[in-house]
Amino acid sequence: MSEREEFSKLSPVKKCPICGGKLVKGYFNAPRGVYWSTKKHKLGLILFDSVMPGALWTQNNVPALRCENCGIAIIDYNPPRYTPESFLKECVECGKKIPIASEKCPYCGVEQKESVKT
Repeated sequence: MSEREEFSKLSPVKKCPICGGKLVKGYFNAPRGVYWSTKKHKLGLILFDSVMPGALWTQNNVPALRCENCGIAIIDYNPPRYTPESFLKECVECGKKIPIASEKCPYCGVEQKESVKT
């Protein structure tokens, strides 16, 4: 994906919405995932409200804008979904790629009892 495509949803934001400062394009480097929760958490097991798709399996470089003046950052928390090929199989009925652990195809609803092509 090109930088232009990565930042397409953020491109309308020209100045910091907090202080009016200059925004710099960059990335949040998230090797173990990017998480969102509506609550503060202490150290320990955390059940997150949302995990960015692919966050646990890939190196994530999340497009962001950061204000040079106040440090506030704006990220696109809804990037395209990515599931590594090794975690996919073909549906026995429709042939679409689905998660390997799927018991039913989310597209056609057919149970995945037969051996599948990978």
